[in-house]
Amino acid sequence: MTSSKSTLWLFDGVDNTTHCRQSQRSLDVFHCGIHLCFLLLLCSVLIIFGCFTRLRSYSSNFRLPYPGHKRKWLMSILLILVLLCGVGEGVLTDLTRNPETQPHLYVPQLCALLSGLISLVYYNYLEYWNRPLLTWLLVLYWPFAIATDVVRLIKQTEEVGLDPSIMRFYIVVSCIVIYTCLLFLELNVVRTKIFQCWYTEKDCPADLKKKRLFFHYKYNSLLQRVLFSTMTWLFTLGYKRPLEIADLGCLPEDLECKNVYKVYNVAYSAEQGRTSRKNRVPSLWRAYLKAFGQNIFVGDFIRGLGNACSITFPLSIGGIITYASVQYYDEFNFQTVENDCYVTVKEFFTNGFVLTACLFAAVIARAIFDQCGYFIIDFVGLQASTAIQAYTYEKSLHLPVSALSSGDMTVGQVTNHMSVDAMAVFRFTQTQVAIWLVPFHVVAVLSLLYMEIGVSALIGATFLIIFLLIQLKIAGRLARIQTQVLETSDKRLKKINEMLRSMNLVKLCGWEDIFCKDIEVVRTDQVYLLVKLGIYMGVMCSLSMVATAIVSLITFVSYSFLSHDPLTPDVAFMSIAFFSELHLPLVIATRALHLFANAIPSFRRLQLFFDYKESRRTKKTLPTPSRGFQDFESDGEDSGEEGVTVSEQREASMTRESVHNDRKLVNLLSKPRKESDEYLSIESGSHIDSNTVQEESSFITEYREGFVPEHVSFQISGGTFSWNYDGSSPALSNINLNVVKGSFVMVIGLVGSGKSSLLSAILGEMTTVSGTVRFNGERNRVAYVPQKAWLQNATLRDNITFGQAFDQNRYDAVIQACALQPDIDILPAGDITEIGERGINLSGGQKQRISVARSIYSNADILILDDPLSALDVHVSSHLLENGIMDLLVRQGRTVMLVTHQLQSLQFAHKVVLMDDGKIVREGDLKEIQKHDPELFAAWERTSRTHSEPDGDTGKEGECVLVTEEEVVNSKESRERVLGKDFFGKLIEEEERYTGSVSWRIYRTYARAIKYPLAALTLLLLTAQSSTLMACNFWLSAWSGAGLEMMNKTQENIEEESMYYRRGYIVLTLTFVVSLVAFVFWHITTSIFAAKRMHFALLRNLVRAPIRFFDTTPVGRILNRFSNDTQVIDQTIWQTTLDVLHGIWLCLSALIVNTIVTPVFIVVVAPFLVVYYFITKYYVTTARELQRLDSITKSPTLAHFSETLGGLSTIRAYGDENRFRKRFFETKNTNNVSRLYFLCGFRWLAIRLEFLGAIIVLISALTSLISCKVGAISPSWVGLALTYAISICMQANWLVRMFAECEMNMNAVERVEHYTRIQTEEHRGTYTPRPSWPDKGNIKLEDVSVRYSNELEPVLEDVSVHFKAGEKIGICGRTGSGKSSLTLALFRMIDTYKGRIVIDDVDISHVPLLTLRTRLAIIPQDPVLFSGSVRFNLDPESTKDDVELWEALEIAQLKEIVAELPDKLDADVLEAGENFSVGQRQLFCLARAFLRNSKILIMDEATASIDVKTDTIIQQVLSTVFADKTVLTIAHRMSTILDSDNVLVLSEGRVVEFGSPEKLKNQEGSMFATLVKGHY
Repeated sequence: MTSSKSTLWLFDGVDNTTHCRQSQRSLDVFHCGIHLCFLLLLCSVLIIFGCFTRLRSYSSNFRLPYPGHKRKWLMSILLILVLLCGVGEGVLTDLTRNPETQPHLYVPQLCALLSGLISLVYYNYLEYWNRPLLTWLLVLYWPFAIATDVVRLIKQTEEVGLDPSIMRFYIVVSCIVIYTCLLFLELNVVRTKIFQCWYTEKDCPADLKKKRLFFHYKYNSLLQRVLFSTMTWLFTLGYKRPLEIADLGCLPEDLECKNVYKVYNVAYSAEQGRTSRKNRVPSLWRAYLKAFGQNIFVGDFIRGLGNACSITFPLSIGGIITYASVQYYDEFNFQTVENDCYVTVKEFFTNGFVLTACLFAAVIARAIFDQCGYFIIDFVGLQASTAIQAYTYEKSLHLPVSALSSGDMTVGQVTNHMSVDAMAVFRFTQTQVAIWLVPFHVVAVLSLLYMEIGVSALIGATFLIIFLLIQLKIAGRLARIQTQVLETSDKRLKKINEMLRSMNLVKLCGWEDIFCKDIEVVRTDQVYLLVKLGIYMGVMCSLSMVATAIVSLITFVSYSFLSHDPLTPDVAFMSIAFFSELHLPLVIATRALHLFANAIPSFRRLQLFFDYKESRRTKKTLPTPSRGFQDFESDGEDSGEEGVTVSEQREASMTRESVHNDRKLVNLLSKPRKESDEYLSIESGSHIDSNTVQEESSFITEYREGFVPEHVSFQISGGTFSWNYDGSSPALSNINLNVVKGSFVMVIGLVGSGKSSLLSAILGEMTTVSGTVRFNGERNRVAYVPQKAWLQNATLRDNITFGQAFDQNRYDAVIQACALQPDIDILPAGDITEIGERGINLSGGQKQRISVARSIYSNADILILDDPLSALDVHVSSHLLENGIMDLLVRQGRTVMLVTHQLQSLQFAHKVVLMDDGKIVREGDLKEIQKHDPELFAAWERTSRTHSEPDGDTGKEGECVLVTEEEVVNSKESRERVLGKDFFGKLIEEEERYTGSVSWRIYRTYARAIKYPLAALTLLLLTAQSSTLMACNFWLSAWSGAGLEMMNKTQENIEEESMYYRRGYIVLTLTFVVSLVAFVFWHITTSIFAAKRMHFALLRNLVRAPIRFFDTTPVGRILNRFSNDTQVIDQTIWQTTLDVLHGIWLCLSALIVNTIVTPVFIVVVAPFLVVYYFITKYYVTTARELQRLDSITKSPTLAHFSETLGGLSTIRAYGDENRFRKRFFETKNTNNVSRLYFLCGFRWLAIRLEFLGAIIVLISALTSLISCKVGAISPSWVGLALTYAISICMQANWLVRMFAECEMNMNAVERVEHYTRIQTEEHRGTYTPRPSWPDKGNIKLEDVSVRYSNELEPVLEDVSVHFKAGEKIGICGRTGSGKSSLTLALFRMIDTYKGRIVIDDVDISHVPLLTLRTRLAIIPQDPVLFSGSVRFNLDPESTKDDVELWEALEIAQLKEIVAELPDKLDADVLEAGENFSVGQRQLFCLARAFLRNSKILIMDEATASIDVKTDTIIQQVLSTVFADKTVLTIAHRMSTILDSDNVLVLSEGRVVEFGSPEKLKNQEGSMFATLVKGHY
């Protein structure tokens, strides 16, 4: 190597004395002048308009692009690239062809470049200002540019001839073509925007009419879209302060839930139409592709262009290394110049510095194509997941009630469709491009590699194909395992959901450990499947990560054997660059295959769900809804009170006085009805396919032959009905019933006789096997009150108005009729107090009265009431019956059908229907019943006498209601328990939200879950594999460098040296493979077991939380921890942390290698690394909050969905699907806003990081190339530096993305960890009582004061009372007296902060909590059954034998029912006991309490839902079975405690009376006597 270089060493070439002629030089000066003139002119116009007109203050976040906008930008960018080539060609020609510099060779191109840039700026502003007249200047400029280049081309042809090898020829021709295209584009703008010739101006887009639309991506210039500059304002705001959801504005039209749903619904309906003709199941894949396939193709195509750009990287690197080798060994001077005047195409594109510029441009182009393509795919993915969720919600609105009650599906399973399956569709859409693009990419890379190194490339490709085939095989198995994982997840969530919804009973019975163990068994099964899944994923990840190393090893070793040429740097590192091009795509393809494997079962599950049979209660068979239909697509105001503020509502509520039932107010409940003679019918076998069920609110009256008399409200003729969709096992048979318009019909019968089924058949919720149900067309609007009241998590007022306009007088009349005013008066915010999830802060009676109030307020013609009176005190039920049902309904001509067990109410009925065994066995009025069934009539008379007035000393009706109102759990005691003194109306606490970066404590929590030593070993394995990879590449550099020096060595020395390098390379590569595989499998395994530990910690801590936590926290929010967050920890975090750890070491390795090769590199690149850091920090600060907002806004969507599933029959009966659908759209839109900004935000980051990466590549190439030219480093090190620099560009972006995603995923750990730190009950005790304790049942309360939380006021104060063993104690008192608090104190459900409770000489505060609760027994008012067997529901602890179980069933009058079941004691009980009636469930609770065999029993109106006959039998059994037990009975019906030994009367948390009932009744001024009189 010699140092004798030309003074122009940077661009070495052969000195040439040939000069261009003077005419060419003059032409270049003229060319330069033309462009300079227009450059000055364009700048002048911009300055004048921008600084001296009113446009200087113009500001807008959007624009309406002109016609041809994209083509204009693309042609301008292409022009700039061509002119850059022109400048480079001129400089290179000047340096290699002329001994003295000739500026005219490149200055004109430089002027044209500046003019082109300014013309683009000029166009941008004329479009931004919307000043089309400014286009005339560009129309003038382009012809001059075309003319000058045409003249240049002519002169050049005259000078050197038409030589296609000259680079300048192609540049000039390209400029002429581009200038011409730009001229036509400007003329098109003149035609459309100025003259408006053959062009109609479009209306303003709907998006731009939205005041709160801040996402203007579609309405920006192409450059702004490429740079995603529409996001900059958000990151600026997010860096200053934590973002709120209100900061994000609203969604664009393309992403609004209702619009996306319509697109998908059209596609799925078309697919249903196609498959229905072939009698096949509709394909969800086809519908998905039909709805979104076109946009997915566009995004994938753009991504394909990015991949094409990346394939040029190795070619450029190979050319640069070749150029460096020539310069390093001084071989260039021996080459000849092909043209004397200008640089040829070959010379231009073999110059190392030109290739460096090409590499830089290719990196920039790939970044643009990749990020734009990814954004389109992300956007479509968000649309697809939203469509799936919307369709799932729509399908749920049509689910038959039997679907959830028969066990075909569970609430947890349907919720998983909404969350897990929809997310699987989103993630698949994001990564599906890799599935088809990577194979093309691999084929292209291997083809180019074959052209460079021959057969060796095919040998390496063979192994690569084997790896890919293995991965495909594993992907198929992954799909099957993932299906099993989802099934176990459904099972686990079902059990958790069941436990959470019954947490009050679980705690009262001390069953926390039982349910935890049951859930943990399922979780253990799931973890086993996750480990199995992790092993397969580990194989896939390992194969993708070691594939390039193994293929490189095989290729280079085979090359050294098969090729006669030595391994040189250009061959080695171009091959390495090609293999590196395969690394990241293979990693992404592995993830894509995994997500595809996840998507397959999700698509399958969704397909089955979407094709599931629908409720036959469709728009063709339904009565008219209670309100007019409002199209859900409209943007009208929500129903409710308009123009009234919350404070005004509160003031009205708090000052409202009781309104008596005068005729004027009653008339407010009647409204004119349309005159019509039509009727509607539900026919046998009627069925509407799901593709015909669109908007059920467009009710269609079906005309048929026949006639329903005008006086008939509805009619059942020959009806046989089944809960099974196929009509098997009818629940009702031979039903014939005529209900006269305006009549009052009561339905009675024993438990399980079919009363509720009859109502469901009328509502169309059952399958009509035969017969018809017909409604009168004139008055057929229906309202429904279910047996188990269903309330929304909304205000009390909203629950009553239920979406209808608020009418104060009408509302007041309903409130008074339902005896709700006293309850409203004690609520902290009156009737705008928030009602908790499932009405958690209300008593059963309050919930039922609100449900009845809703039906009365609805102004329906037909009211169907399913035993709402069972949960009420007799005096309240009488008030409701007389003032509500009779006065406001029956006497106003509205038809009422009431199921009841209160036979004393039969006197009001126009018709009594007696059900037995699914048949109507008797119907008629009281006289007919007396005549045909005297036994039933005698029973009614006995009941009537029991509840008649004893002495006529009852006070006024109003006083009766106010004094003797039933137990109100949300009175003073519950209000302060749940809300606190300073709280006003709000019950549900806001979901916790952290701000700022994820704390290191969270990472330590995750590391602790892994176990610190195991985590340290993971890092050690990572360091080992990264170090060996670096050593491999340095070894390859030395091997290839030695190849250049083998020319002068003997064959023996060459073979010996080749063997040495081969062996070393093999050893290092295999070491890398082993260490990497060990790292991957170790990391996956430890992460999965960490997820198991975190789940157990979450579950164990949660079940020990105080009951107040569950009162103030929605179940959906808790379930989110066990579903979405747990799924992230199970399957996502380990993948992102794996990518982050691997990426960190790759980037560090790249920096280390480049610094070793050229130390100046780190100095030059350091500022860019600082910028890298701050851009990333700037992004993460905002993205973190966006992810948190996304997590928080998911909960309302899931909560609303869960709420809808719980009230399907009510929603459908009221015809209120539209309002609920609209609410779902609103919550989903709110969630999508944060998700959209999060996805777009990453593109904002990625494009900037890719540009910085391109600069780093440019710096690395220039520094290494210059160092090689001066002889400082060898060409092999140039190749090494460039290879690692490219890896920085590719890996750094991926690393930041994975790091951000990892931090977002750590949000799941953060949320789970938060629930592992919530305050728990004190379970440990200081004294363990004897096994037989309590063996007497003696209870003493000594100065007891209790409260629900430390910050709340006491609800019982200084209570001292003694309940002797074996006594029957009745507990009564006015509303808010503390009755429920007293019983809860016995179970330590609330805090006893003063005094003590002693049971059989043992202070219960010293007893372990579970021991205490398992030694007491309680029968709750709301019966609860769990999914499982009858045996499990009777004896969850598995301590009783079959004999004892059957004895308990016999006592509870359930023996015959269970004996008829197929599996008897092992028969399945469905979720919430849906395969048993409410009365039967209550009997099961009674049997359960008997089996506990405790000396102390608390009864909370345990027989409210049982018919009179069964109740009588039960009371007789209880008097004998529990004769020696201490029984505390909370009195809702005063008659239930009149036979008690003693009665405890409470008032405002204090004991006011205690004694025998007879003594207290005869005591002057006794409150008990007042309560008894008020009761009767």
